[in-house]
Amino acid sequence: MIGFGLIWKKLFLYACFVLVGNIHNASGDQLPCNPKYPYRTYDGSCNNLEQPSYGVAGSMFRRILPPKYENDDGQTPRLTGVGGSPLPSPRAVSTKVHESEKHSANQATMMFMQWAQFVDHDLTYTPKTPMVKCCSKNLLWSGHHHPDVMHGGPCFPIFVDEHDPYFRDDTTRCLEFRRSQPRYDSHKVRQQINEVTSWLDASHVYGNSESQALSLRSFKDGKLKVKVIHGHEFLPEADDTEEKKCFLMEKGDYCFKAGDIRVNEYPGLTALQTIFMRYHNQICDRLRHIHHEWEDEILYQEARRVVIAVIQRITYDKFISQLLGPLAAKHDLLPGAHHYDEKIDPTPANVFATAAFRFGHSLIKDSLTIDGELVKTGEFFMRPKFVINSLPGVVKALISELCQETDIYYTKAMTEHMFEVPYKPKTGHDIVSTNIQRGRDHGIPPYNDWREYFGLKRKTFKTMDSGSKKYSQVYDSADDIDLYSGAISEHNIEGGMVGEVYSKILVQHFRHVKFADRFWYENRGGKASFTKKQIREIHKMSLSKVICDTVPGFKRIQPNVFEPVGHDNSMIECSIYDDINFEKFWA
Repeated sequence: MIGFGLIWKKLFLYACFVLVGNIHNASGDQLPCNPKYPYRTYDGSCNNLEQPSYGVAGSMFRRILPPKYENDDGQTPRLTGVGGSPLPSPRAVSTKVHESEKHSANQATMMFMQWAQFVDHDLTYTPKTPMVKCCSKNLLWSGHHHPDVMHGGPCFPIFVDEHDPYFRDDTTRCLEFRRSQPRYDSHKVRQQINEVTSWLDASHVYGNSESQALSLRSFKDGKLKVKVIHGHEFLPEADDTEEKKCFLMEKGDYCFKAGDIRVNEYPGLTALQTIFMRYHNQICDRLRHIHHEWEDEILYQEARRVVIAVIQRITYDKFISQLLGPLAAKHDLLPGAHHYDEKIDPTPANVFATAAFRFGHSLIKDSLTIDGELVKTGEFFMRPKFVINSLPGVVKALISELCQETDIYYTKAMTEHMFEVPYKPKTGHDIVSTNIQRGRDHGIPPYNDWREYFGLKRKTFKTMDSGSKKYSQVYDSADDIDLYSGAISEHNIEGGMVGEVYSKILVQHFRHVKFADRFWYENRGGKASFTKKQIREIHKMSLSKVICDTVPGFKRIQPNVFEPVGHDNSMIECSIYDDINFEKFWA
């Protein structure tokens, strides 16, 4: 238990970290980490004391399979198939294979999809090359790739056929696409960057650098900054041009600021960011009530520790078990004993960030009902008004409405209207085209190469789990099928939400995230580990309880919000849910 003497010890260690932990030598190399510092760094460094750069923000993505660039030149996107013919436009694959159909998942709510995005934004962010306009009529009429494509430049636009069902006039027959920012490895092969930490550490709540973290703090009682509207705490207003990316539809709207610049992309995501900001501040109040002597820094860091632990608990308790079915238990991905392994590199694989953990785009439905109003998904993106006007309404929709199945079908909101500018038709994006093009940009090997790597049979058009005829009409060979498209066509594994290939990539990644983390909440071997009793308290927590505590108007909620209300998931009074006993176990 944390006593008075330990408080001052932690303050002293914090001062040591500030004064010593970040000092660099004359060559610019960081000096060894301070092994006694009890908290995570913001940029993810020094989690692994033997390999301090493991998991640090700004690392190159790891590769499972070597990249497959055009002509093996190490940088040009994959452009041609095994027979030498040009690969189909990603937009053609999207419209002919991934057309819109409704297939609701019987046992998954939209909150399952939303938690997947929330976790993804904690683990990965691939920055793009600087903003440039890549499409032009001259380029469209030429029928050739943009000159940048063969010379490592930023432009790699997506061509649209003149018979496209939606984008078919001259102004929209080329979809803007910029390549990811490159970093070249020691073999001069183009790699990509993960701009956030590799850890499941709530970096999207707290930031990925010290400067970003400081900009989010109030420096009063350990709390995060807020903007109070009608007596309720909301995220603060964005003060940076890069962060001010949202559509202001009503008086009083503003773009939110959080630890991740994507906070405004989708109101469901914004809702979770708001919930965990409020949860952090509530924990600060409870800890301050117990420890009047604690300074702002200790209150902030201790509340941050608990928030991270609760997010880890929710992810590895309900989310991963639903995502991976029996594989979660088989690979030790459920809550339980933790064995830290300093030899594991937690860096996400390129294929995880570029393909496998983008499966959730298939889950998004075409509309949500917010406070009795049907809202089309295309009119939901980038609009903070929904959270400002009714955070409870957004959350209720997420936990009560079913998401779509993981399959080849995508709603038009995702393939025609994503991020569409209000009142400006055909200014939206196609997420399927974007994901396929991003895979080619990153040199992700095609679908069958991954099946072979994982010991699975290569597919022919006839043996594809779904869409076999559609694939044969678009691709010249089944060996050309892009991973993102092919893997999403697989039947889900038993009890899970993804197919064979994605399940293997996801199992590997979530094992690395858990067992490579020295600060994992169940790891008992660290200098600042939770006690056994504190871990038992954290195991009481669920997303249902967090929602009850932070969202006004909730009196009853189902225990597992990733599944719809049913016989084994009945609504329960919020007052019945167990809570962390800070007064007893943090005194």
